[in-house]
Amino acid sequence: MNVPIVYLCAFSIFLSLTLLFYNKGYKGANRFLSGYLSCSSLLLITQYFFIYSKSADLTTIFVAGFPSLFYLIGPFAYFYVRSILRDNVKLSKKDYLHFLLFIIIFIGLLPFFFSSWEYKCFISQKIIDRTYMGSIYNINYLVPKTINQILRPPFALFYLVLVSREFIKNRNVFKSFSQAKVMKIWLGLFYLLFSLTVIFYIIVHLVYHLNINFFYTNLWFYYVISSIAFFYLVFNFSLVLFPQILYGLPIPKLVMNPNTFHSDESMHYNDESANLIIDNKRSPVNTFFSKEYEFEIEAAIHIWIADKKYLEVNASLISISTQTNLPVHHLSYYFNSVLKVKYTDWRNRLRIEFAKTQIDSGFHKSVTLEALSVESGFATQSTFIKSFKNAFGCTPSKYIKTK
Repeated sequence: MNVPIVYLCAFSIFLSLTLLFYNKGYKGANRFLSGYLSCSSLLLITQYFFIYSKSADLTTIFVAGFPSLFYLIGPFAYFYVRSILRDNVKLSKKDYLHFLLFIIIFIGLLPFFFSSWEYKCFISQKIIDRTYMGSIYNINYLVPKTINQILRPPFALFYLVLVSREFIKNRNVFKSFSQAKVMKIWLGLFYLLFSLTVIFYIIVHLVYHLNINFFYTNLWFYYVISSIAFFYLVFNFSLVLFPQILYGLPIPKLVMNPNTFHSDESMHYNDESANLIIDNKRSPVNTFFSKEYEFEIEAAIHIWIADKKYLEVNASLISISTQTNLPVHHLSYYFNSVLKVKYTDWRNRLRIEFAKTQIDSGFHKSVTLEALSVESGFATQSTFIKSFKNAFGCTPSKYIKTK
């Protein structure tokens, strides 16, 4: 048995699951993307063992173990593309109907999952011998196997049409952002890979039921499967090489109610740390955002700074998003591409500026250095000292001695 395909798919699944559990940015859309990549890789492994494996044990694990995942690939692909192009990850009650067929198939498979290993291997051997479809056995207790097989090609085509329709319906989105080249290429390749996967699956499905066995023995067919597995792996690595893909298309919206803004007088802060936003924007940059939308974001961040929310230990992009009603991925893009600074570095500089102000006002005379670091929002004193030294070239203790 040739195993490179298995390793490629396994590593692809690992990367996509890493994206699911460790990504803290554009969570909704990336969960759809991770689900699509994971399920697609598992389906590809399933097809590989279905065609080439002669092991009842492996067939039991893959071919008989993951058939219901097929009904997740289309919905995940559709919701991912839709959430990116519309910049909206929310699902309506109606949207959950897309998962109904998967739920029915999955529930129908539960008795088979909990059956004995011997019975599973018995069924797997029939799958290997290509006698399962003509037998009286059915691993799904709710859906007849012929109905299950008939449903799959139109189901796959239905979601290919839905995804295509979403691209056509929102084609003007790409024209609005001259700087979205990476995202354009990514979505274009995603659509191509999804289309090829659907077409490939339908061909394999038809070939199996038409009993054209010589189709599987051709070397070019193996190369096609290997190529698709390799492309899935490259897609996962692309997310590491081009993390801006995870931000999606940050389509500008006026998300804040004008009545929530402070008055013009309240926008003049004595806190010098508020100027960090302007300092980082002295050099012109080309971004997805219009100047008006950048002003909306800046105004919201200024309010967040004025309320000294950065002094909270858990001050994160999510906390800014919660208070300002700005999407997390918009904030991620703003700091990384507009301000060109890591959010944590920017936040720590605010904290250090606050600590310096406290020292200058004599606050340090009544508290310890550890208490000052806690007051400034740092979880540990060592992080406080390191950040202070990076900002001002000396430790807090040395700076205090100058006062």
